Amino acid sequence: MRVEVLCTGDELLTGLTVDTNSPYFMERLVALGEQVARATIVGDVREEILGALTALGARADVVLVSGGLGPTADDLTAACAAEAAGVPLVESAEALAALEARFARRGIVLTPNNRRQALVPQGAEVVLNPNGSAPMFCLQLGQATAFFVPGVPREYRHLVDAEVLPRIRRLRSERPDAGFLAFRLLRTVGLPESHLDAKVAPVAAAHPNVTFGFRTHAPENHLKLMARGRTQAEADAALAAAEAASRAVLGSHVFGQDDERYAAVVGGLLLQRGQTVALAESCTGGRIADLLTSVPGASAWFPGGAVVYANAMKEAWVGVRAETLKAHGAVSEPVAKEMAEGVRQAAGATWGLSVTGIAGPAGGSEEKPVGTVYTALAGPGGTVAQKHRFPGDREQVRTFSAAAALESLRRALLETPP
Repeated sequence: MRVEVLCTGDELLTGLTVDTNSPYFMERLVALGEQVARATIVGDVREEILGALTALGARADVVLVSGGLGPTADDLTAACAAEAAGVPLVESAEALAALEARFARRGIVLTPNNRRQALVPQGAEVVLNPNGSAPMFCLQLGQATAFFVPGVPREYRHLVDAEVLPRIRRLRSERPDAGFLAFRLLRTVGLPESHLDAKVAPVAAAHPNVTFGFRTHAPENHLKLMARGRTQAEADAALAAAEAASRAVLGSHVFGQDDERYAAVVGGLLLQRGQTVALAESCTGGRIADLLTSVPGASAWFPGGAVVYANAMKEAWVGVRAETLKAHGAVSEPVAKEMAEGVRQAAGATWGLSVTGIAGPAGGSEEKPVGTVYTALAGPGGTVAQKHRFPGDREQVRTFSAAAALESLRRALLETPP
């Protein structure tokens, strides 16, 4: 089937709001065995919405439309849908009753503009929205079955899961020519996108039923594998073979798959080994701690850390010696090592992880330009430091510094049996 997405709203075109809804739907649609062919964004302009709906009705089998179902003057989607289908807007008694009950529960007067949300194209199937005031409705537009849902993420996601995807599944089961898909996302670190492509190129050539794609999500690079088959078992088998071959050439650069997150993977390795890590951060300013504590249950393997930005704090909190700072400067291998060793001892942790560097835009020198970063890892076998030179602005340097520090820990853990 040809599935397309249409998002409406000026805020999506001005940059005030980022479309997070479409990726949510796309990910779940792939799991269903289909893929979005095209995503379109239009503003709150009647001609643009109407034109998009007319075009979609002529070329798509299924369309998911979001946004523009609210009570305000710029919410035009329902009216445009009716015009595109060649039918009038009518008031849905079911939707109106739900609106009245919702407003009564909240003790709010139902105004005429709110009542507009009960207007739907004649003949549309109305689906009540338990999380908001605007209902979902389903409508035939030319050759396309169109689903119209609110753009509010909480409402959108519930309706996609509970109503839209089950209907697409039923439509799909009625098509004798429907193929099957299987999808895997392999997440890598420490490998530029071009190198990732080069490594898997021979694998891709050997697996013609699998589409190889690439995505950069700094500091990670992702390999997307999508297999097609006449049956789900055939697609699954093709995916398994391509994934195994890809993992063989990528090795430990692959840290996880699908929705696994880097910090959670590192935390899982620590938990398996009954070990802990403490942090001493300078230029990252607590970024690594934030990544680790975003993982539920992190207290089992992360006792804490210190943001030691000023030299005085490096001395007072993690035991860096004044003579080391004077002799080598804060951004140096000896200081990084003493930071890691000091925080490890202070926290009684298995590992001490540190980072110190020059994130910019000022503060660099000919000897130590902006982007110079040292990471160090202190553990049972001693302390190892690494020097890095990261390009980019302050944000990029901090992002890659945090990743480099965590990667040194992940590599060390992989060498330690659970």
